[in-house]
Amino acid sequence: MSLLRIDDMSAGYGAGDVLRGVTLSVDAGEIVVVLGANGAGKTTLMRAVSGMIPRRGTVELDGEDIARSSADAIVRRGLAQVPQGRGTIVDLTVEENLRAGALVRKGKGLAEDLDRWYTTYPRLAERRRQKAGLLSGGEQQMLAISRAMMSRPRMLLCDEPSLGLSPLLTEELFASLSRINGELGMAILVVEQNAMIALEIARRGYLLEVGSLGDSRPADDFASDDSIRAAYLGQ
Repeated sequence: MSLLRIDDMSAGYGAGDVLRGVTLSVDAGEIVVVLGANGAGKTTLMRAVSGMIPRRGTVELDGEDIARSSADAIVRRGLAQVPQGRGTIVDLTVEENLRAGALVRKGKGLAEDLDRWYTTYPRLAERRRQKAGLLSGGEQQMLAISRAMMSRPRMLLCDEPSLGLSPLLTEELFASLSRINGELGMAILVVEQNAMIALEIARRGYLLEVGSLGDSRPADDFASDDSIRAAYLGQ
């Protein structure tokens, strides 16, 4: 059974739908990428899945209906999002941001989790008492991922994680997502315009074009498709 299952989902803002009849699935432990040009509806897709905007259709997390759940309730059920633009709380320190990410969960292990993410991203450890707004773009993205992971989710949504980052930082960031997937068995859904690097870590992909999602294809198929390479890989 899929960890995340979406069937015939539509969503948008006000009277108009941006997404129409979207069907998508992500299995446990799988990385899936959604490719698409600017304006195709990638961020709307992530906001709809995470409950930030109203949606219609089927949205299930591990067999539980979350289509009518609030964003807070969805986080508590185990789905965390790294939003476009990072979404760090700029007036809080790095450590305060991380502790804020753990507020929705119950149980012990806060110190161990802080240590895990400081080890994963040593630059955060060096800046733990620094305000998040003073971090570089790459450091803020590391913080956003770590803060989402502090809730101990079963699945992570990443919305354009490479946005505004240098090629080197983008490579480091995607390498860290691949490690999180491998070490924790974390399912990850990524929407990304930088297709090449996203396809390198993904198992499967979808192409979103003007609000409509095509069928799933293996990541290698996308990487070898001439039309995809021309449109998204610059080749």
